[in-house]
Amino acid sequence: MNRLWRHERALSIVLFALFIGTLVLAAIVGWFEFASQERAHGQTPEVFAADGYLPFLLEQVSQNIQSEFLALAVMIALSARLIHRGSAQSRDGQDEMKQLIESAERRIDALGRDRPLRRRSPG
Repeated sequence: MNRLWRHERALSIVLFALFIGTLVLAAIVGWFEFASQERAHGQTPEVFAADGYLPFLLEQVSQNIQSEFLALAVMIALSARLIHRGSAQSRDGQDEMKQLIESAERRIDALGRDRPLRRRSPG
């Protein structure tokens, strides 16, 4: 892996590393919670059993991912339809500027039609 390749993909690499790190941390913390609940109910905590930790972990991860995608989808859908005045992502400032420029151009064109250009004679 050369340095340029890593530099060009740095954002993806960092985000993937953060994802994996938080997933591992959540799995470890989740195991302690799962094991505590199993012991409280008089059962032995298992990882790969049908009612073990792995199905529990997969359910938790899938619910988290679903909620994140839902939140992102709602944000995208609302952003496409609504504006927030003054926001850097909102076009309201650009649209107003465009209207001002077009208005100024119309006034300049109207002034040019009302007054013919006078030509100065040399000398």
